[in-house]
This record gives sequence, C-alpha cells and structure tokens, in this order.
Amino acid sequence: MSFSSRWLGAVTLYTYLLYFCNVAEAQNETEKLPTFGDSIPILGAMERTDQDFQDGLALDLFSPKNRTLVVKQNTSPLGAQFVTGTTGEPFIALSNYSYIIQMNETANDLIAKIEIPYDPVMLNTMGVQESNTYVATLAADQKSWVIDDSTRNVHRSENNTRIIKMTSLDGEYLLVARKTVDTSNIFVQYGQGATRTVNVTGGPGVQEAEFVDGLRFSVQSSKALTMNVDLKQGIDPASLPAGTQSLNSYMWVVNTTSEPGANVAGQILVPFNRNMLAALKPAGSSPSTMLTVAKRAANSTNGQFMPINRDMQSVRELPEDRIQLPAMAQLDGQYIILVTDAKAVSSSGNSTSTAANGKGGKERNGEREGGKEKEGEGDRD
Repeated sequence: MSFSSRWLGAVTLYTYLLYFCNVAEAQNETEKLPTFGDSIPILGAMERTDQDFQDGLALDLFSPKNRTLVVKQNTSPLGAQFVTGTTGEPFIALSNYSYIIQMNETANDLIAKIEIPYDPVMLNTMGVQESNTYVATLAADQKSWVIDDSTRNVHRSENNTRIIKMTSLDGEYLLVARKTVDTSNIFVQYGQGATRTVNVTGGPGVQEAEFVDGLRFSVQSSKALTMNVDLKQGIDPASLPAGTQSLNSYMWVVNTTSEPGANVAGQILVPFNRNMLAALKPAGSSPSTMLTVAKRAANSTNGQFMPINRDMQSVRELPEDRIQLPAMAQLDGQYIILVTDAKAVSSSGNSTSTAANGKGGKERNGEREGGKEKEGEGDRD
C-alpha cells in the first residue's frame, strides 16, 4: 500500500473521530442545560441571566435581586384555537406542551424576554409562515391564549419567536401559529360567504373576531358557532326611544348559526365616529354621557330599538372610541348607536333646583330613574 493511500486513510479516520467527539461534546453540553422542574438561580443587581433549556426554550432577564425560578411542562394545555388580543383564525399549537414559569416570589420588577424555537421545515410542511408564529400567554381567567403584537418579535435568523418588554415571567406560555396567508391582525368583511364568516370553536375558551370598521366580538360558546354581520341602511325614527336619534344611518345585523343547546357568553365592542357625533351636537358632545347601544330582533322590520344593559355599557374614548357591551348571552340582532343630550353635571345641587321646577326648597329625587336622567320637554331634538 502506498504512502499516499495510508495518509488518506489516516486523515479520514481522524476526521470521523473528530466529528464524533464534537457530537458527543455537544450532547454533553445539552445534557448540562436545565430541564423541566430544575431550580434556576437568577442573578441580582441587574446582572444578566441568560438561560437556555434542553428543548430550546430561552429566558433572558435582569433582576434587581437574587431569585430562583422553575419551568414546568403542561402536556394538557388549553386548545390553541382559543386566542384573544389578535384576530383571525384558525390558530394551532406548534408544540404538544406549554411552559409554566414560577418564580420563588412575586416579581414585577424585571426586564425580561422569553423565546421559543420553531422548526422552519415543520412550518413549511404545515403551511405556516414564520411571521405568523406567536408566543401566547394564558389569560388570568384561563379561557384564552393572549397575544400582544406590541411585545412580539420573530427572530428569523435564529428560528425563534419572542415576547419582549416583560416585567414579570410568572405565567403559562405556548408557541402557536395562525394558518393564514395574511399576517398581523386579520379583519372580517361584512356580508355572507365563507371568507366573511366567523367560525367559533365550541369549548371552554374565548375567541375574538374584528370587522373592518372595528366592531369586535369576544365569544365563548359551548358548541361550534358561525357568525355573519351585514350592514343595513335606513333607520325609521319612529323605532327609536323618545328623545334620541341614531348616530349612523345604518345598523349592524348579526346572525349566528349554532348547534341546538349552545350556551353563548360574549362581549361586543361597537365603534363610533366622533366626527359624526360632533356634527349632530355642534354645541358640544360627550361620548361617555351621550351614546348608548340599542338592539332589536335580527329579523325585525318595525320593532322598537331598546338600550342593552344600559347600566353595564361603558364608553371607551380616545384613542379607541368604542362602546363596550359585556355579558351578552344572545348575539343575534340589529344594533344601532343612540344619541341623547349630554347628562347634566351638578356640582352643588344648583343645576336641577326645585325652584326651577316650581317645587321650592331642594332637588327633586325623580331627576334620575333607574340610572337614567329624566328628560324634560326641552331635551328632545
């Protein structure tokens, strides 16, 4: 055998040995990394703790004091289809378990981030874009996975998705993805058809959908439910409560289809146009005291619109400009926004004095009935 052949064989053998040594070393390094249930020391004095785990989870944080944390594995998490904070569906889990992080004490003074790796090959096989991956946090009521786009970061060069700007790490986290071509928030168009239908999965969780003008639904249904919303032009003034007018010339018509016996609990955020309110009330407008959402049956043609849970409604002003309707057990119906005169604000009882009412002496108790201001003849438009 020639020298060159022996030399080539020696080099080949050395290369294989070096490769296997590197593999063994990498395995040893991985085995040194903590896993579920291990107690992880956290540095204090705002020193950086950058901790990787065996499955690829990484925690990066600064803490003003020494602490410890434990990461546990939950193999039966809430279904990934129950997502709030962002819109569009369907959402799916990219892992068959979630992470539960527990600090040894309450810690809301951190600068922290969490990152979870994804497999780009698996995403491609599933038809999921990297930009549609999210680390979701289990909500306090444990009914949905919350996504906050303002603290989300997809690090494509390292194949991981992050939550940044965190001040606390306690909680449960799951890597999820939205199986859509579009990215970021997905808005539903009004009308009928498959692309204009909201699909709600039956179960213990909450799902959200938002339409193109900001009409937003948060829905929990015991059984599967579909929903379409149409816009219908024309509102008969005779169908409105006395002393009110409609902010818009149209109504939202909500129709749902579900299996018999479905129990629904929902919240609706109804958008309002501040400029239109100012046009109707040029002398001064106050959304918080002038706007109320009213409803009638979805198939009604001449029924009266009635305010919904007036005492429970709340107006979210700038920058949101929407009216919140909580505790909705029935979503179907025609919805409008009523405008009334602004409620009077009394500082010392002088604005509704009994002298002005011919009663003398003190303010009448009848000025408010059931949380509503009683309307006088001069209050009607």
